[in-house]
Amino acid sequence: MLEKKYQLKFIDRGSLEYHQAARLRYRLFYQEHGISFESIFNSQEERDLHLVITNNPDDRVLGYGRLGQNSIDEFQIHQMVVEPEYQGQGLGRIILQTLIEVAINRGANRLVLNARIPKVKFYQKSGFETIGKVFASSSTGVPHIKMQKEISRARSG
Repeated sequence: MLEKKYQLKFIDRGSLEYHQAARLRYRLFYQEHGISFESIFNSQEERDLHLVITNNPDDRVLGYGRLGQNSIDEFQIHQMVVEPEYQGQGLGRIILQTLIEVAINRGANRLVLNARIPKVKFYQKSGFETIGKVFASSSTGVPHIKMQKEISRARSG
């Protein structure tokens, strides 16, 4: 359950929260690699859902996650990030669970993501399994591994 001092919300691309989330993503994923800020955006972002956790009352973005759809029944989670001083407080888990629920409600049979190696256990706790081999991110060179979660659906007789 989300404490009242936080707010979980889907945001529009181009909103103030979207720009805050982009700066957070850049700072934690790309800046140390010397990648330009503009290069973090891609055309898929226009189609994806963007979810943030903000603090009340000043609406500062503390965490972010993005959900895209790869096919009719496969969805992908991208760019999950939480401000370092707020990590370990369950905010990432709330973002992840919300994105999983939305994907299931939209017909997902499988969820996939590319996890940084130190975060594999975090995703495993939510039912994701590693598949394939470790690979270097094409943009940063940071080691990642593909993970997936199969959605089992109760079948009615």
